Amino acid sequence: MTLRQTEHDRIMDIDGEIADQTARTDTLQPLLQRKSNALNGDTYVHSAFLVDARDHAVFTVSNRDHGRQYQVKRAASCLLLPEPGDKVLVSGDMAGGLYIIAVLEKQAGGHSTVQVNGALTIAAHALSLRSEQHIALETDTLSVTAETGAVDAEQWSVNSHHYALTSVELDVAALRSRYTGGQRESYYQSVAETTRRSVRYVTGTDTVKAINLDYSADFIARLNGNTTLINGESVVKADGKQILVG
Repeated sequence: MTLRQTEHDRIMDIDGEIADQTARTDTLQPLLQRKSNALNGDTYVHSAFLVDARDHAVFTVSNRDHGRQYQVKRAASCLLLPEPGDKVLVSGDMAGGLYIIAVLEKQAGGHSTVQVNGALTIAAHALSLRSEQHIALETDTLSVTAETGAVDAEQWSVNSHHYALTSVELDVAALRSRYTGGQRESYYQSVAETTRRSVRYVTGTDTVKAINLDYSADFIARLNGNTTLINGESVVKADGKQILVG
């Protein structure tokens, strides 16, 4: 091989490489001219985005570094509700759908909400809810079913328009109890009370109606009134070792 032939081969190789590069550039040119925000059904997305806005179940997310913005939905497994300003992980494609699969970071001072569509059931062998400050329950109807129950609180308050309590046995133990209300009605088959000292003050009229009335005192029984009437339809009897009148 002569020197002239060697130089000729090198020139042909260089011309071939230039032609190949030109062909690849012509092929990639439509892709290079395509907008960076464009997404076809075959392009897979798995990247972090910022939530710009939320409209019901549709979220607007963007990646400002790459100039991309998409309309996405929240995956059913993503229980934490994304809010504007949160950093989320988006995965999927246009054909199958783009979904927020996780909330990576909450915006500073943001409020976290766990939300699902439809009914939610949490099943566990043991379940604990713990909060350092406050736990609030808000619902139209609250139902609690348990074999045994216990409430241990330093202060406990129940406010209700109508409160009904049904129990076979009811035990109430308190060092001090107070009942305040406009009207009270009690219906019992039998009542037994034992007190060390009892004081009752009635501002109006105290009426007791009974088939038989029996009062007994171990030491002193006193009946006092400005006008005292004792009526017996059949018999009025006073018995004692001494009977003083006047």
